[in-house]
Amino acid sequence: MQPILEDVAKKFYVHLIASFTIGFIIFLWGYGLYGMFSEPNSPPVPYILLAFTIYLIFCTVILEHRGVKMPYLLAGGSLLSFILTFITICVVNGVFWVKEKTPQPDSFLVMISVSTIAGFILLKLFTMQRRYDA
Repeated sequence: MQPILEDVAKKFYVHLIASFTIGFIIFLWGYGLYGMFSEPNSPPVPYILLAFTIYLIFCTVILEHRGVKMPYLLAGGSLLSFILTFITICVVNGVFWVKEKTPQPDSFLVMISVSTIAGFILLKLFTMQRRYDA
């Protein structure tokens, strides 16, 4: 009986840590997006372009490695890098927004709880999809 409990405890801790990590990133993303709409001061354009360039090269190399052909390679790499740049800018803005305007403890607990639930659902969706493909 002991190995079953150890296996369940291990899965619980792994899922708990992964869910809170993803949830905290989702919280920062949402808080940063809220901050961008509340007070429209955008980050400097050179930093945004640098992040987009790095993500474009990274995504294009990954798609090329997966066998994507040329016109779709650049379009897919551009779309993925746009999405990743947007998420990164929102998360960085969320860090600055939390640093400047710390939320109330009750609001913070509600936001982090909802974000962690969303992170757990995303984690289960990605792991279940991979399990059914095999």
